[in-house]
Amino acid sequence: MKRLNIKIYGIVQGVGFRPFVSRLADACQIRGTVCNKGPYVEVFAEGNDAALQQFVEGIPKKAPERAAILKVDVHEVTDDAPPYADFAIIESAKERGDIFVSPDIATCDKCRSELFDPKDRRYLHPFINCTACGPRLTILESMPYDRERTSMNEFPMCEACHEEYVSPESRRYDAQPVCCNDCGPQVYLLDHEEVRGADAIRAVRRVLASGGIAAIKGIGGFHLAC
Repeated sequence: MKRLNIKIYGIVQGVGFRPFVSRLADACQIRGTVCNKGPYVEVFAEGNDAALQQFVEGIPKKAPERAAILKVDVHEVTDDAPPYADFAIIESAKERGDIFVSPDIATCDKCRSELFDPKDRRYLHPFINCTACGPRLTILESMPYDRERTSMNEFPMCEACHEEYVSPESRRYDAQPVCCNDCGPQVYLLDHEEVRGADAIRAVRRVLASGGIAAIKGIGGFHLAC
């Protein structure tokens, strides 16, 4: 068995990179860890030579669509640390250096399909997102990019969202802004806070149709609509 230390630099935060690495590790039968370090994502990978080669080659070849890898550093680790039991996403750690974060990403086709499906639990949920889309840069309060350092920190996940967040087979595995109609932010009018949800959206639509202007705040920034 061999252990590698792999550092991936570029836009690798906010694009579903850690869950991607975790799935790739499972597919290649690799044990170890992955975490954000701020300027890079760090991976410790343990396995036989063939599995490690497949894993390392798969990182740039199969990376998430929104990722932009600038450099991959690979070094063999020769210490006497005990072997890993499995592969895990571990707590982030902040280090100095240039940090690249994904911009907000428009709603993907899969989320859009859920959004307009009356049978889906996120039907018409204004803040729908997954590892492939949703707010990124505008929700950040500090680095590294983790939920507790974003504006979503004030919205604890419900049981159903948490199950998606921790399930490797889910599209929302380790997606920091994950939420739903039961646990996420709500749409309301600042000057009439009792008007919420679909009623608030209809009210804004009437304002726009009559020639007015609306400031619409998302999880991150504002849109001025007219």
